[in-house]
Amino acid sequence: MESQKDHGRSIPGFDLHDALCKCSQYLEKYGGHEMAVGLTLKEENFENFKKEFEKIAKESKLEEVQAIIYIDGIVKQEDMNIEFIKELKRLEPFGEGNKMPLFAYKGLRINSIRALTEGKHLKLTLRDDNIIIDAIGFNMGSLANEYLIGDKVDIVGVLEINSFNGIENVQINLKDIMKSI
Repeated sequence: MESQKDHGRSIPGFDLHDALCKCSQYLEKYGGHEMAVGLTLKEENFENFKKEFEKIAKESKLEEVQAIIYIDGIVKQEDMNIEFIKELKRLEPFGEGNKMPLFAYKGLRINSIRALTEGKHLKLTLRDDNIIIDAIGFNMGSLANEYLIGDKVDIVGVLEINSFNGIENVQINLKDIMKSI
């Protein structure tokens, strides 16, 4: 039988490497750490590995794991300019050891909201007093029905420059959104 190679990434709260250790009898090779692994297994062992791994995941109660978002700062109206975002680009290159900075922006009003790409993505315009901020939430389209125009929200995302038809605008690439408390 042929050996298959694969890899995986985890979420905070689930130790992927530990899970592989617990079902290592089905693996040819494996390695990595809590958040990312690589593995090789024979095709004939796949079903047994799958059953054991799913059992371990179920026992870890993944549905109870709370996602944590670490933000790098809070932005306000005065930060929503192209010069500020260009300054952030000086921190590049971004990757696992140098993640893109995440910012929270609180107390925004939804000016418009809609789902894009057959409901897959979320497009918003948000108002902070007299300024309008564009926001896009990739793979967040299902949230379009949970919020209404006028709702006050807090968001977390990456600040970026959106260039369209030669015009540059500040845009927030959403990572999370919630109604303001």
